[in-house]
Amino acid sequence: MTLNLSSMKIRCQYNSGKIFNDYPQKPAGVNEDTEYGLLKIGKEYIVMGILIGEGILEYLIDDGGIISAFPNQLFEVTDNKLPSNWYFRAFTKEDEIYPYQEAIWGYHELCFNNSHYEQLIEQEEEAVQTYFRQKIALEKYLAQ
Repeated sequence: MTLNLSSMKIRCQYNSGKIFNDYPQKPAGVNEDTEYGLLKIGKEYIVMGILIGEGILEYLIDDGGIISAFPNQLFEVTDNKLPSNWYFRAFTKEDEIYPYQEAIWGYHELCFNNSHYEQLIEQEEEAVQTYFRQKIALEKYLAQ
């Protein structure tokens, strides 16, 4: 059996909170003045994880070595294939992280290490290294 590694990709269409004026639900703390300075309109990103928290779907991506999750409304999906080595985890009210995280898709550590996502956002070295190790392996495979 051949391992079918592919990669979900997205292209940034918006980098401000103005887009959420057209949506009934928006991320906590976001208003039309919110700027997503890390995002570059027109740039394509490899998705390393998908998260749902408080009813908001977010993509985990990086740019310039900075890792963050961004609301899906800021992007268009350019390749909707998920890597076959991804995992899924649903959280329940018994989980400490719930409802801030309701579900997650991605590489093993992202789904099953309860502190990995928080460590990524805080840019802790070990978590960042794990993220980029996973991304480099995926990029090498895709380049073949």
